[in-house]
Formats: sequence, structure tokens, C-alpha cells
Amino acid sequence: MEHKRLERGLEEISHIFLSDGNKVEDRLHTSGNHCEIKETVAVRKKLSFYNHHNVQQHIKESLAKHLEEGYQLRRICLQKKETVSKPNNIIHREEEVIISIK
Repeated sequence: MEHKRLERGLEEISHIFLSDGNKVEDRLHTSGNHCEIKETVAVRKKLSFYNHHNVQQHIKESLAKHLEEGYQLRRICLQKKETVSKPNNIIHREEEVIISIK
């Protein structure tokens, strides 16, 4: 009985799974008016400031700059920590204020 070779070599099947960027772009451009392409891009920035004597001013300036550029506030979290020392009594107080849009 003759055995047929059922497995394929990697070179033979790689075109099924892999393509270069040019071929993908060509397929998108040749599709013409047959489809609608919707692209969503998400950008996330995280700003951190070094904790020194002008840090609050730098944060205020950065916030003002971003608001002028069209960014919108969604939520702000403010914290206040203080320690009150009296004879035989130390009070640690922490407060948090959250300002958000509903």
C-alpha cells in the first residue's frame, strides 16, 4: 500500500499564517468601497512629579496646560495628611476628597 504524505513543510504553509505588511496594505487599498474601516486608537499618559517644594505648582501648571489643550476632567482625588502633637496625645488625620463627573 502506498502512503501519501499528509504533512506539509513549514515553507509550504507559512504563507497561510504569515504575511508581510505590504500585502496587508495592498489588500486594504484594493478593497475599495467594499468595506468601511473603523480605527480606534487609545493613548494613556501617566504624569509623575518629583516631590520637592514646588511640586504642587508644577501639578497645577500641568493641569491647566492639559485643560487648555482640550482635555476634560473626569475625576480628581485630593489627599490631606496632618499630624497634631499635643502633650501625651498625637493625632494623625488623613482626609480624601474625590471630585468626579456623574
